[in-house]
Amino acid sequence: MVSILINNYKHKIVQVTVTGHANFATIGKDIVCAGVSAIVTGTLNALHEMVVSEITINHKPGLVIIKVNTITNTNQIILQVML
Repeated sequence: MVSILINNYKHKIVQVTVTGHANFATIGKDIVCAGVSAIVTGTLNALHEMVVSEITINHKPGLVIIKVNTITNTNQIILQVML
């Protein structure tokens, strides 16, 4: 199962953790995981292009952690769109 944990502080997103596999199909053929991966990858690209100095990203197969170091309107909008 894909799990998404959102940590908030004063109604602002401070961390997003995405883990797991949807198990809809085998790894590499799973359309649910492909959809989640597309959304997360697009978000990472937007964060990297627009607010890279405000966040920390940790990613490896089956795990993505986005930590907000400095809360701004821009990074909050990007993360809210992802969610």
